[in-house]
Amino acid sequence: MSATPMMRVRLVQLLVWLAMSVPGAGAVLAQAPAARPDTVIPSNAAVLEGMPRVRIDTTQDHVTRRELDAAEAARSRLTITIRDGQIYRGERTDSPLTITTADGFTYLSSTTPGRYIRIQRLKDTLSYIEHVDMAFGSVTYWGELRVAITK
Repeated sequence: MSATPMMRVRLVQLLVWLAMSVPGAGAVLAQAPAARPDTVIPSNAAVLEGMPRVRIDTTQDHVTRRELDAAEAARSRLTITIRDGQIYRGERTDSPLTITTADGFTYLSSTTPGRYIRIQRLKDTLSYIEHVDMAFGSVTYWGELRVAITK
């Protein structure tokens, strides 16, 4: 069940009341990152870094699923940079990503066809799938995102 705008307002009111009533709760509440509207990306996030655990290579005739070791995961790391309210794939790219939401997922789509990142909050983690179409197949990574927050 998705929270309605009124439910969100009531939740914020409850949290503010708790912060005023419980000693020390205000400090915890102030540290909790607020999400961008209708997305799972915190509003004060500067960088999202994804470490893939699984790689799936797909062709017309074959599918290969591999769990990645630490070295290969590091080489296949996903970096999403947020500058001036715009989201970019990579650290030094000027190619913005388009953000959309649907059914509890946040999608970051490239202007290049066949590339997207799908993010979903599962309990206390941000899980992601990065999909890249190739000439005669595709590569899909599955992993978790870490959030670096601006000060």
